[in-house]
Amino acid sequence: MLPDSFLIFIVLAPGLAAAIAGLLPRYIGDRGAMVVTTATVGLAGILSLYQLFAYAAGMGGEHAVHAADTGHAASYVGGHVIKLMTWIDVGQFQADWAIRVDAMSIVMMAVITSVSGLVHLYSWGYMADDPHRARFFSYLSLFTFAMLMLVTADNFIQLFFGWEGVGLASYLLIGFWYTKKAPNDASIKAFVTNRVGDFGLALGIMAVFLVFGSVEFEPVLSAIKENAEVVPLALAEAGNVRELIIPFLNWDVPALELIGVLLFIGAMGKSAQFFLHVWLPDAMEGPTPVSALIHAATMVTAGVYLVCLVSPIYEYAPFAAAMIALVGSVTALYAATVGLAQNDIKRVIAYSTCSQLGYMFFAAGIGAYEAAMFHLFTHAFFKALLFLGAGSVIHGAHHEQDMRNMGGFAKYMPLTYGAMMIGTIAIIGLGLPHVWGLSGFFSKDAIIETAYAAGTAGVTFGQLAFWFGIIAALLTSFYSWRLVYMTFHGPRAEVAHDDHHDDAHAHDDHGHHGDPHESPLVMLIPLGILSVGAIFAGWYFYDAFVGHDYKAFWDGAIYTAKENTVLKDKYDVPGWVFWAPVTVTIIGFVLATFTYLFNRGVGKRIADNRGPLWSLFYNKWYFDEIYQATLVKGSAWLGNIFWKGDKKVIDGIGPDGVSNLVKWGSRRLSAMHTGYLYHYAFVIIGAALIFGAILFWRSGGAG
Repeated sequence: MLPDSFLIFIVLAPGLAAAIAGLLPRYIGDRGAMVVTTATVGLAGILSLYQLFAYAAGMGGEHAVHAADTGHAASYVGGHVIKLMTWIDVGQFQADWAIRVDAMSIVMMAVITSVSGLVHLYSWGYMADDPHRARFFSYLSLFTFAMLMLVTADNFIQLFFGWEGVGLASYLLIGFWYTKKAPNDASIKAFVTNRVGDFGLALGIMAVFLVFGSVEFEPVLSAIKENAEVVPLALAEAGNVRELIIPFLNWDVPALELIGVLLFIGAMGKSAQFFLHVWLPDAMEGPTPVSALIHAATMVTAGVYLVCLVSPIYEYAPFAAAMIALVGSVTALYAATVGLAQNDIKRVIAYSTCSQLGYMFFAAGIGAYEAAMFHLFTHAFFKALLFLGAGSVIHGAHHEQDMRNMGGFAKYMPLTYGAMMIGTIAIIGLGLPHVWGLSGFFSKDAIIETAYAAGTAGVTFGQLAFWFGIIAALLTSFYSWRLVYMTFHGPRAEVAHDDHHDDAHAHDDHGHHGDPHESPLVMLIPLGILSVGAIFAGWYFYDAFVGHDYKAFWDGAIYTAKENTVLKDKYDVPGWVFWAPVTVTIIGFVLATFTYLFNRGVGKRIADNRGPLWSLFYNKWYFDEIYQATLVKGSAWLGNIFWKGDKKVIDGIGPDGVSNLVKWGSRRLSAMHTGYLYHYAFVIIGAALIFGAILFWRSGGAG
């Protein structure tokens, strides 16, 4: 295992590199900023991968002992904490800047830094002509640093800092081309949508402190595992935490259910789950390397990570767990249906991300946290490969993104085509049960098998998750091969379909400018490295993550109340369950091949007919239109009412009313200043008579 000094470098160095690139571009220039950030994050990636392989080889335990060798590290079950400094120390409210080292953080550090390092390198080619490269690379490293702070936190406050940090970085990167309206709108949409989820997360953290009197993971999660007695703040009665009831909005609710639901609302926003998913496709307005980083290794994985990290909460909060399973199942199916009808190459892959996140969440909701983390891990490689492959296509096609204007690209960019084929086979989960497959085959099938096992064991929504997962696998295969055939096979399109263009796209030089061409070597090297991960990561790490060695690997970092019967039971499912995902994957391949390779005009005819089902999928189930008509216009209408009420009533009676009264009185008094002596004499005599009468009356009354 790595010494603590190396772990500190992995976490903090990207933040320092971001500061150097962002604050000193005048002195180091664009190339200097690119070198500093890429070298730093690349080195962190190499160290993180070494740590992951070393940890997997030792299968846990060793790193907990390592803490005794350092003066600033504290041991706990399953890992140790490197304390950097005290951050908050106010009574019971205490939080440190720290680096938590356990199986969860080791996996996430490897995913984040390795993918981010390759994205940095890839961006040397993709952003070669951009005049603001120093700013771009600074934002990339800032994003990486914020995510690392999130996944290595040992308390909810540091996690929230990283959580908001990736939200800020995503806003900056999605709106990187800020001179254009579409990226600005997309960045604001992402920022506002995530604020909705983050409000739930903030309330969840407050509820944790209310119940446990602490925001540190170790005492909170240990209390749940042991069913310890706690005394909630501001509540008189103590109680065992699993049975504790607390008031919320005039209802008495189980404390763990309330905390679990609120934390999951935060996860829904960050990981783009159903109802709060609308920001994710619009995030494609940022540069393609940003899409790869957001979708594969950083922002959208944060919600899955949070749910798995606090697994003890959901083990004793069945309603919250069922909510996660239901939302994840619906998201997996919903996003897959929308992916069928999209024509922008990046949007198809974006909706596939949304769908795959649904798989991860319903796995966590049924108690298969290890399977959720396994799919998160493998998904990072093949999703980064697909996005960077799409970026290579866009770069080689002169910034064309509409697949209807592509076709026959395989002969122009064979290396990109090979990488995209690997990514496609990985994401659809093609393989032979008990024999061989690419990464997605191992991780997605593990989720589907555990969902079936959970359903037969009576876990809420387990059967629903299984069947929705099977249908989503069929649709994923179809739209993935559709992308391959429309982009790389068939005749090359010569004329854009003007009546079908999607709303938004990136560059002003949209359209064909000569033949497509292969991308430069600096963009192809990351594709090659990611291809290796997409091929072998699932096979190599299967036993460690979800196989026979999962207990030794996770080493207490993930907790399940029932000895993880869901994972063990997946070995006992009927044989047809193992073959069902492969079968529907092949069916999806055959349908896509018939529709988009051998009968290429069929898909266009379906789109031209604009049937109700196609319209529903193409318009993303009309979520944007519904939200625009209700939430956006409703908020504007309500705000207008309050603004006018405030202006007319509060301001009218208050400050505006008083000032108007003073103005009215001053105008009347000023009218008396005529400049004529007899007017002033009349006023003086009148005033004297009035005051004299008052004095006479008062003196008479007194006598």
